[in-house]
Amino acid sequence: MSPAALTLDVGGSHVTAGLVDLETRQVRRTARRSLHHAAPLETLLDTWAQAALEACGEGGLEAVHIGVAVPGPFDTRSGRSQMRHKFPGLYDVALRPLLASRLRGQVGHLGTVPEIVFGNDADLFALGEWWNAGADPATRLIGLTLGTGLGSGFVAGGQVVTFGEDVPPDGELWNMPADPGIFEDHACGRTLERLSEEAFGQRLPPVVLAQRADAGDRLAYAVFRQFGYDLGELLRPWAEQFRADTVVLGGSVSRAFGLFGPEVADALPGCRVRQSQAFELAPLMGAAALARPPWVSRPD
Repeated sequence: MSPAALTLDVGGSHVTAGLVDLETRQVRRTARRSLHHAAPLETLLDTWAQAALEACGEGGLEAVHIGVAVPGPFDTRSGRSQMRHKFPGLYDVALRPLLASRLRGQVGHLGTVPEIVFGNDADLFALGEWWNAGADPATRLIGLTLGTGLGSGFVAGGQVVTFGEDVPPDGELWNMPADPGIFEDHACGRTLERLSEEAFGQRLPPVVLAQRADAGDRLAYAVFRQFGYDLGELLRPWAEQFRADTVVLGGSVSRAFGLFGPEVADALPGCRVRQSQAFELAPLMGAAALARPPWVSRPD
């Protein structure tokens, strides 16, 4: 029986569970449940467990590890959410034993529950992209999720890096100073809406702007090129400081990578800049990569 990780990716409107084969690095089965972040604690945990058990399924793989990707701020060691803007029911609650009690007897052997490990969702996106691409311990990777906001993760030596001189505090770029404002102001879907308003006199959703650019609208294409140029210029000092050799762009905005990715790459000549390979599966794979050897190539 192949060893597997049972993984969860907790979002503000849903939870996705996945069963990940730790030998082949393949997501074998997934389950998704809609769930609003403001739901009561019991509802949240019950729904997480339901999704996890559906993804676990019947036979073939043995869950030896449970990994959970969560938004921050979150104390991953204690398993306690520190968020006040989302998930009010989770605030400062020890989630590990509560989740374990819902899975005991259904996941693991002889009434035990595999180790439950939490990780920041943006960090695990980056780690999942590293793991999915071959898990080379020499790779130094920055992962960005470009959506309604900005998420970031730094990976070196097969581990997430959240402190030190090479990375911003907690590995978070979104609130780093930029001119004007902060990094996130120039690196998310709202940025494209603002740039579209400057160009067209109306705020266009990124997907509509991309459709126009793909259809040959030169002004829409110019908006994406400006977005990519600005993103690359902002990211360059951090990529140099971290000595990154790979930059991966994910999130909904990255679906239009072909329209702005080349401009980002031009600003980062020492890096391979690529679109996400795993997209929404990347945090699940990153949560799986938190498992300890011998199942995963990750140094202690």
